[in-house]
Amino acid sequence: MASRETEAPPIDFRKLIIVGVLNMAQSFPQSFTSYALPFMFRKQGLPLDMYWLLALPNLPNSFRWLMSIAVDNFGSERFGYRKSWILPCTVVGALAYSVLAFIPPSVAAVYVITGILLFKAVVMVAQDTSIDAYAAEAMSDRERPTGTSIINWLAGIAGVAGNGTVALVERFGWRSTMLAASSLLLLAVTPAMIRREHPPPEARRKRQARGEWANILVTFLRPESLYILPFAFFWGFGAGFIGPMLGAFYADKGLTMTEYGTMGPIVSLVGSTLTAAATPLLVERIGLRRTALIGVCAIPFEVFMFSMFALKSLPPFPVLVVMISLMGFVTALFSYPVTISRFRWASKAQAGTDYALQSSLSGFGVLAGASLTGFLAEAVGWVFFFPIASVFSLIAGVFYVGMFNRVERLVLERERQELDPASVQTGQVRLTRAVQFLSGSLERLSVGDRRNRR
Repeated sequence: MASRETEAPPIDFRKLIIVGVLNMAQSFPQSFTSYALPFMFRKQGLPLDMYWLLALPNLPNSFRWLMSIAVDNFGSERFGYRKSWILPCTVVGALAYSVLAFIPPSVAAVYVITGILLFKAVVMVAQDTSIDAYAAEAMSDRERPTGTSIINWLAGIAGVAGNGTVALVERFGWRSTMLAASSLLLLAVTPAMIRREHPPPEARRKRQARGEWANILVTFLRPESLYILPFAFFWGFGAGFIGPMLGAFYADKGLTMTEYGTMGPIVSLVGSTLTAAATPLLVERIGLRRTALIGVCAIPFEVFMFSMFALKSLPPFPVLVVMISLMGFVTALFSYPVTISRFRWASKAQAGTDYALQSSLSGFGVLAGASLTGFLAEAVGWVFFFPIASVFSLIAGVFYVGMFNRVERLVLERERQELDPASVQTGQVRLTRAVQFLSGSLERLSVGDRRNRR
């Protein structure tokens, strides 16, 4: 036991912090779009049935798998495969926020702001894909629980910044806040640009040595994808159904911009700090599956709390902040293990493509949920909205806990196959057969269509 511990490489906290800071740059725009803007637009009088417009910037996330193929196959070996994409895309994102600085949010400007955010999202998909691949490749099995907690904690800080823009806008103005956000995006990627990029994983080096390109069909044909990909959609759908409407709910319950802008950072900071500290300890003691089970079991209690808020009134502001912070901490014990698993499930041979396909389906789920959530809230009211919306999160939670062991076994088998030349040939045969099947099916469909026309 002692020899095994001495042989294990130490955790590189500097590397993990750099990966976490990169995720801050990735998370701030999402937090700002999903939480700050809905609240500000609601205060400006935007009807609930127009909230589908604010969901449009999430649309490119559903197609990030297209960009991932380029990200996994192209890049500068000297500068760094991942850094080759991260730096230029971040510059474009910063410029987009600079343009937004001159267009304050209003009902009349909602189409222009949505268009700018949609353009920025298209470009930033490449940045997000590169950062996710960078994290999936950089963290070892030992580092993953701690590294993911750091990533999520710093993402919570980014959420604080995104939510805090509400209070900053009221105090300093829209233009100053957006220009500051633009500068912070550039600052967040600076440490990663200075540090030398870690060497590629062995599985990716072997794939490149064989002259093979990253292929999304390979991801689809893996047995574990039958479980991972549907889960990614339902996980995103549940998050997209509840998250974007919280700002509108608090606005309808009478919170001022200052109160909402103050509550959001406190809740994000306290919840993410507690979860980031607790998750590695819980995972080490009881494992990912049981840690996630704690968070899943807390979802019904969170639903009951919000329904009571809607039925009666919000408690005093300090009590509200404490209740939301503690409940957010417990329910996050589900989302943190999911993030750890997603990095684990991504293949080291083509981490960008694998993780991006998961994120595409998760993003499509967020888009689908966020597009429908306003109509549901308008139709049933806040009291019944939260119980209905929570069903999708519960489905994802039960699926993750129930299928966890089976997915882990399949992932371990895949990792052995990627390093075994004989199994690689088996995978190529499987891919060839799948392509032949698809081609034959399309040919039969075209022949049948010509016969019907005759």
